[in-house]
Amino acid sequence: MRNPLPLISDGQPPDPQELEDVLVLREILEVGGVRAAASRTLTSLDREVLWMRVRENTSSNPVDFRRLDSRLHLAIAEVSGAPSLVPLVADNRTRLNLFFAQIPLLPRNIVHSNHQHEGIVAAILMGDPSGAAALMEEHLAGSALLLRGFLF
Repeated sequence: MRNPLPLISDGQPPDPQELEDVLVLREILEVGGVRAAASRTLTSLDREVLWMRVRENTSSNPVDFRRLDSRLHLAIAEVSGAPSLVPLVADNRTRLNLFFAQIPLLPRNIVHSNHQHEGIVAAILMGDPSGAAALMEEHLAGSALLLRGFLF
């Protein structure tokens, strides 16, 4: 059984300040998390889970993409070595998904996002904290640009 992403149900227009808060916090949490993950010696299970999440995203259909995207980002937080990061990323993703639910999911963006995910996970597995952080920054900036462009 899969959990659906939350949807905005009150019909209110998005709040630009709320979006900025979500995006700034996302950058702080996820760039730091990916840097920490790439700095660690991961178990074989950690490595397999990361690649499994990438493969799930790559082979997903548009209906499942955002849910699987969230799972990948949470898997990165899980291997960061900071267990308390996971609920923070989960909360941030829930808030972020409320905004994502308001914009179209474009096939070319899915392809680009999947390519970025592969690069991020490869950098983690190669033990390249700076490279992983730079790739995550680029990935998050692209998502932020899409959200701002469509919503505001």
